[in-house]
Amino acid sequence: MHRKAPGLSASLLLLAASLPARAQPAATDFELAPQRGQNDVQEWFDRYECDGLAKRQSDAATHAPSGSAPHGDNEEYIRAMTACLTLHGYGVRYAPPPPPPPPAAMPYAWAGEPPAARALRYRALSAQLGGGYSTSAGSTGDYLHGGGYAAAAVSWFPSAALPLGIRAEGSYTWSTPAPALLNLNGTGYNKGEVNIYGGDLNLRLNLARLPAHWQLYLLAGGGWYRIAATLQKVSTERICGRNECTVFTTILAQTHDTSSWEYSWNAGLGWEVALDSHTAFFIEARYRRILHYSNAVQLLPVSLGLRF
Repeated sequence: MHRKAPGLSASLLLLAASLPARAQPAATDFELAPQRGQNDVQEWFDRYECDGLAKRQSDAATHAPSGSAPHGDNEEYIRAMTACLTLHGYGVRYAPPPPPPPPAAMPYAWAGEPPAARALRYRALSAQLGGGYSTSAGSTGDYLHGGGYAAAAVSWFPSAALPLGIRAEGSYTWSTPAPALLNLNGTGYNKGEVNIYGGDLNLRLNLARLPAHWQLYLLAGGGWYRIAATLQKVSTERICGRNECTVFTTILAQTHDTSSWEYSWNAGLGWEVALDSHTAFFIEARYRRILHYSNAVQLLPVSLGLRF
């Protein structure tokens, strides 16, 4: 069978798209073997010309007088198309495409949703909500314990043909101070909280999709974050009366500090699976580094949620 040159694929696809729509058979159902050295462009022009001629002839046969016993519409089209292409110097073989295979069974079932609807589909804009847990990495673990993590984001993919998109994201992490931070300045703090909040502008790269309903993707980008820490030295005293005991809390020392907006960068991996035609479940794990003063705050947030 004659194969088309890769360099002309885009032009040929545009030309093929210009052929008028028609139920099977179609001009592209014929395999051609050029016998006069025709190139790919000439071949497609010949297909276009013969397609129009064959359609006119098959339409005429369909409306012929009943006594003439014409061929059926498809048969007449195939005969006329084959004759025309042969006159243009091609070996012709009619080879219609095979019927599409039945859809594969899905590993789960959702009431009211056919399997075909539970596939990941292209959407230019999507939003997501998620949450999880963020642990500290490296020397940051001496100052911060792990804590809760929440995030919301909006993604934009400019083209269905391009697996690269832009994601604007905001996140909030709340955790508790570790011993090195509680012992700051030798005060002996014994209670406190640390909140980290800000936003990122990330690139998302979709990797090859194996089943139609799930895929892996990569994330990387930068942003700006603030770190707010409150430390307290608290004394508690328990006083019991005749009928009950009461605990009195006294704050002996307290400090609060909020950093300026500090630059950060992050990178990670995500996985998503379609729940229905509009919703996907995702899991993401990332490394985030915030350049705070002379040190770097290192976090490992893991989140899960829904994308709409």
